[in-house]
Amino acid sequence: MAAKVPASFRAAYDDLAGELEVGKKYLVSRLQAELDDLNPVVIQVRVKDAGSIYAKLQKGESTQLLDLDDLIAARAVFLHPQQVSLAMKACQKTFPILEERNITVGKPDDFRYQQPHLIVGFPLDYVERKPALGHVKVELQFTTYIQHALQESTHDVIYKGERFSWREHRLDSRLRGLLEIVDEVLANLQDLAQVDEDPPYPIFDSRNQIIAAAQELWDAEELPVDLRRFAITVEGLLKLSGFEISDWLAVAHANSDLIHAYSLTPVDKVIGVILRDRHEKFIQSLKKRRVLVSSELEELVPQALKIPQQNRVSYGGNPA
Repeated sequence: MAAKVPASFRAAYDDLAGELEVGKKYLVSRLQAELDDLNPVVIQVRVKDAGSIYAKLQKGESTQLLDLDDLIAARAVFLHPQQVSLAMKACQKTFPILEERNITVGKPDDFRYQQPHLIVGFPLDYVERKPALGHVKVELQFTTYIQHALQESTHDVIYKGERFSWREHRLDSRLRGLLEIVDEVLANLQDLAQVDEDPPYPIFDSRNQIIAAAQELWDAEELPVDLRRFAITVEGLLKLSGFEISDWLAVAHANSDLIHAYSLTPVDKVIGVILRDRHEKFIQSLKKRRVLVSSELEELVPQALKIPQQNRVSYGGNPA
């Protein structure tokens, strides 16, 4: 339920609300454009409602409505802290900066809610077209996905609750400390994982052999984007045919016309090599398994024609 405000204030707010909504739409599109290279997880923009504004004015810290620094507020959420810093720098170049908050290193034992903030105005070229927004302040927040999730989960309980709770605030601070560590670990996951060599693990070792074989056969631009999914797919195909990866690789080198066929994907080529060398075993082992067989594969490898219809994945207009 919306908070009650005096009719006189409601009228003043309503005069400005339409312009704030216009500014919100602009801010969404501008932030998306400026931050697109950083792959934000989400960009949220909201206009402060009349009840919240009136309650904030009642604190007596502002002389007028337009003194408030978050009539429009935006939050840009990123996967890693490094992206947060880069996003702030991008916005500092785009928007007139009125104030910077929480951008310096805090106390080492302080884990309060301290998302970096910028208080900005709308860009001057936009104000020339929308002069009513020339004195509106915008709050820009930057945070990581993990911290954003915590903020969304705890905001109403801890910061908007019906009572003050030492335990709730203490728990919030402790969680922020933990999540700061998690943020740093995730940002440096690959480096941290390489501190020690991987222990032997047969499943991963065999899949890595498949990836290595693929990299031996094809240039990087020919390989699938998701090499791990490719390895799992090929692993199943080799198991059906009874191939060890080293044996399959030797046969693949002997079928260079197929390996270098422009019209086939690497998975198609794996199937093609298998069919040329041991199509009977492969087809018998399919049972309920389905494979995707293109017309290009059938043309280069006639043995593919022997794969029963019930063992094929259909990508035409009619189901198989």
